[in-house]
Amino acid sequence: MPKKIDHAERKDQIVDAMFRIIHRSGFEKATLREIAKEGELSLGSVQYFFPKQKDIYMFAMDVIYQRFEERMEKVAEVNQGGFENAVRMIKQIVHANTEEEKMENDIWIKFSIMATMNPEYHTIKDRFREVSLNFAKDILKMLYNNGYINNPNVEDSANSLTIFIHGLVFESVIYANLYNNQVIEKEIKEYLRKICN
Repeated sequence: MPKKIDHAERKDQIVDAMFRIIHRSGFEKATLREIAKEGELSLGSVQYFFPKQKDIYMFAMDVIYQRFEERMEKVAEVNQGGFENAVRMIKQIVHANTEEEKMENDIWIKFSIMATMNPEYHTIKDRFREVSLNFAKDILKMLYNNGYINNPNVEDSANSLTIFIHGLVFESVIYANLYNNQVIEKEIKEYLRKICN
């Protein structure tokens, strides 16, 4: 009797193999054949779920953005107010605590750059921007509700905060040796102090 395969589990196995390759060697090396080898699967198994390279890219981008969204939601759920909580929330996104989260930040940067060059990926990229913007709005509303900022123009302030967060993620991925926990926290506090009363 043939072995029953959990399709969701197999897709995760394939995508995780792809993430390891992208993190280690970039997109150029993330061919279906290399993904199959990395995941210890046959090429046919990978092609069954993802017939074309584009299919796995779309799925993988969605996975990475879902993981980011889950991290943002998780950190936003902690019911604390105030300046230190805003620092903690931003730090959780910028300075990933686990190797897996650091790899996700690296892959997010690489996917975002790739997505700017291919219109087929714009929808997913734009959706992530919207999630990031809403996360920034939540931080600003919390600061406002706790008296740290006066009636902000939420749209403009959220856009600026999103740019700051994305820039700091980019810097911490590209120049990881310069950005330890203390440096990242210092940068976040300095930014927030500029926008607070």
